[in-house]
Amino acid sequence: MPTLQKDDPGERQGIQSLEIGVRLFEELYKLQRPATLSELAKLSRMPPAKAHRYCVSLVRTGLMQQNGRGLYGVGSFGLRILRPTAALERARNLAANALPDLVHEIGETTFVSAWGRTGPFIMNVQDSPKPISIRPNWPGDLPLYNSSTGRIFAAFLPPERLEPLIAAELDRQRIAENLGVKAIGERRAAFHRLLAEARRRKLSRTTGERYPGVVSFSAPIFDRDGTVLVALTSFGLASTLSSSWQGPVPTALDALARSLTERLRSAF
Repeated sequence: MPTLQKDDPGERQGIQSLEIGVRLFEELYKLQRPATLSELAKLSRMPPAKAHRYCVSLVRTGLMQQNGRGLYGVGSFGLRILRPTAALERARNLAANALPDLVHEIGETTFVSAWGRTGPFIMNVQDSPKPISIRPNWPGDLPLYNSSTGRIFAAFLPPERLEPLIAAELDRQRIAENLGVKAIGERRAAFHRLLAEARRRKLSRTTGERYPGVVSFSAPIFDRDGTVLVALTSFGLASTLSSSWQGPVPTALDALARSLTERLRSAF
């Protein structure tokens, strides 16, 4: 039977054995390799016999598994829990490592982004080698409506997550620009047309909507389930970056994003 652990006054009681089991699983995960019972017992600071009882329960739940040599590893259920974080980190590393060669090829500043609370945020930036270039300095989540990065994430969000976010952005525009119901409706319809195009092309684009004279393209990197893990965004002045869908920048972005998606899907 689980024992109840009484915390400091005013705090709720907790199930001590559950907490110990979670800590044991955490120690195994941090090792990043299969471990012996003796190793797990030492790391969790408990006798091997006690550690074994927890391992038996963790194996039954699928959080852990034991191979033919008696070594313990992360189980199938544990992998399902950890996979989103592990896949995101892997996607970020793959994309960040590819940035220097990509920027050398296309000559435009490029960044990697991932989903934040209400939109994507910038994680890694590789500056253009040009004497004069633009560097992103947006501190929080990027907008969905008028950034190519926001559009490519929005294009693959389920409607129940997307609609409240778009409603909030459009409401801020309504207040800031004193827009009427008709204008907001037109913007909503135009935005959904852009998302449909982004889904079809697996690319999104802005041509000065957010910053006049600046063109940007974004390409998504997906997991096995079709969720956008990270995106690659290249941008520059319209005088040097063609807004054509067939231009060298979107072509290179698309090719790299598809290649990294395949690498991720083969690993996870």
